Amino acid sequence: MTKTISARQLGLIAFLSVLSLKLTVLPALFYAEIGVDAIISLLIITSIDFAEFFLIYYVLKKNQDISFYEFLYKKIGKFFAKIIFILIFIFYFFKMLLLCGGGFNYASSAIFREAPMYLFLFILLTASSSLYLFKSRSFARTVEFFYPLIATMMVIFIFISLLTAPLQDIRPFFETPISKIFETSFYFGILGGNYIFMLMFMGKIKFSKNSKRTLVSKLIFGWVLLMAFYTINYSIFKFTASAHPHAISEIIQYLPFPSVLGNFDWFAVSFMLILFVFHGGLFTYCMTYSLNYIVESKKIIISDSINKLNLIITNILLLIFIYIIFPTFPQSASFVFQELFVPIISCVVLVIPIICFFIELIKKKNKNFNKLIIKGEKNEEN
Repeated sequence: MTKTISARQLGLIAFLSVLSLKLTVLPALFYAEIGVDAIISLLIITSIDFAEFFLIYYVLKKNQDISFYEFLYKKIGKFFAKIIFILIFIFYFFKMLLLCGGGFNYASSAIFREAPMYLFLFILLTASSSLYLFKSRSFARTVEFFYPLIATMMVIFIFISLLTAPLQDIRPFFETPISKIFETSFYFGILGGNYIFMLMFMGKIKFSKNSKRTLVSKLIFGWVLLMAFYTINYSIFKFTASAHPHAISEIIQYLPFPSVLGNFDWFAVSFMLILFVFHGGLFTYCMTYSLNYIVESKKIIISDSINKLNLIITNILLLIFIYIIFPTFPQSASFVFQELFVPIISCVVLVIPIICFFIELIKKKNKNFNKLIIKGEKNEEN
């Protein structure tokens, strides 16, 4: 199989995958549930994501020449392979739904105050679809091109915040019962599962000797920045954090240094719009990739016509859900968190990487067993 992206590029995509809505609406939602212990809850989700990453990395490294569909098809059969792809499609479909609703809420508050939703959706879905149609190599190179800008902007934001923000002591922690912290982690778990997308790139990754170190360094960098962001957010707003759903923009308004320079909203807005587009492109890639193998039962390689048709179907489904089923962001968020989080988290975020990992372990065990049999037969012949 043709290798189209490097391990470093995969790490950059993984870095971006931990941001986006976690910088806007999620801090307020977290705080409304368990207060400052939201940081502990985020650490739990982070730990689960890291465990998930190592399981997925092991499977990817051992299967460098086949696609994810071929891996599942050969090991568990077509029927169960399609079930897994259906679950992945649902997972990313609702993540995209949250991105559309949450992204519009943020954009309409920050810059598009009078603009209708269809304008924002047109921009987001067009850009996301274009990133998907550019293929994985071009998508990875685009992320690689923008990564220095995004990382620099995030570091500058954290640095200025730490130096100039009116920070307060956010302790004490663990005022919420441990059971409630774990329940909240599970409740918002759909906003985790950041590395499932890596399975969609199976067979396309060029691994090197230092691939794991490269990937892990990018993941740690992303999570350190995210934890710093949450600490700053709760330290600035303290008991009113749940009333600030546009966290990154509202933090900037509280920073003395940017206010001296004038209106600094462009910094947060441009940063978030870039993230929305890249997340939209990643979610679109995972949705369409899954749909390709859900509807196609005979071919390993999907034709361009089927690929483009499924992309159109995916966008139409999103518009139906946004305009007819869940016309407001609170409705879609409530449905996802209250009705879908149990099957999605258990079946997609946790179970699928574990299944793939054990499939690979069983395959390795069978190979070793066969080698022992062959060796024993040779010894008997001698």
